[in-house]
Amino acid sequence: MSAPPIVPVASTAELARWLLRRRTRFAVAGPSMEPTLRAGQVVLVDGRAEPQLGDVVVAMHPRRSGLKIIKRLGGGSATEGWQLASDNGAEPNSEDSRTFGPVGTNAIVGRVTSVVR
Repeated sequence: MSAPPIVPVASTAELARWLLRRRTRFAVAGPSMEPTLRAGQVVLVDGRAEPQLGDVVVAMHPRRSGLKIIKRLGGGSATEGWQLASDNGAEPNSEDSRTFGPVGTNAIVGRVTSVVR
């Protein structure tokens, strides 16, 4: 099994897209996406991007109204539902599709494009 793709550090172009409101910011909380992302990091999210298998995305939690989570698209598709997966499988408190099942494309807020800090 290959290592998950690393999310790149925000480029000047990505920061410009954020200033032009083509990206939104999201703060990472908790260790579920380690080693790719750590708690306290801030990422930029493209809400217009078509989700692809392997992308790190921000999604709405299907069982906790208003809660946004950050996970990797670990399987599925737009037609059959996406499997959201934590990169840190050893984290016992992480919730992903193993606990709540697949989510629809409408639950995907956007694709993480880069890390700001």
